[in-house]
Amino acid sequence: LNSYLLSRQLHKPMIAPYAVIAAALTRRVVLQSSSVALAISQSSAGLAINDDVKAGLGQGGALRSDVPVSLTGSAVEVLITEPSYKELAQCPKGFFIPPKGGPWDCIEISATAFNQGKREVKAADVFGQLFDADGYSPTATALDPSQKTPFATLEYTFPKGVKVPVKWVAAIQARSPRPFRFAALKGNYRNAAMAKQLNVFDPCEIDSSACGDDEDQPENANALRQGTGFRYKN
Repeated sequence: LNSYLLSRQLHKPMIAPYAVIAAALTRRVVLQSSSVALAISQSSAGLAINDDVKAGLGQGGALRSDVPVSLTGSAVEVLITEPSYKELAQCPKGFFIPPKGGPWDCIEISATAFNQGKREVKAADVFGQLFDADGYSPTATALDPSQKTPFATLEYTFPKGVKVPVKWVAAIQARSPRPFRFAALKGNYRNAAMAKQLNVFDPCEIDSSACGDDEDQPENANALRQGTGFRYKN
């Protein structure tokens, strides 16, 4: 009996460390498993959010939620700052209104353009977003905010280092809740000749009989009849 008890006493200190180690290992495995499960859950949630962003479901496209109104920095050719808008009673005559997605209202946007690029230009594309009070993109040019299409093309003379007041009109869905907010506005150089080619045709350009008595049909209206168009430089 004494030898049995002595054996138990001798082996008891040896058993305890193994039990502690096993318990620690078990706890570590549980914690690691929980961490992996949480990471997978968060990753799945992130993927779902990214899918919504790509689909344009009430999100800001590829824009961060804290993106400023105007983008700045040396990579931006034309700064577009101090934007504001006013509602128009009706859209301007000749302004293109999409046949679907309406009804549409028009707003006039005012801003300041500052050419900080390398040269003077006579046209610039405005990029950026307009969001309504619910966070959706209501403009006709970008109903899906994940598509970064030009907001407008400005045909102004932009000297280097000079602030130029600019205005443009945008069509927005009439049902969109106000107020609107701007995000990530910037300007890129645009070829002025190409910008003119994409202007809306007036009635005289389409039909010479619609021209006034003292008005000749513009040269760009005759270009297609003569088999010519915009001449690209080699």
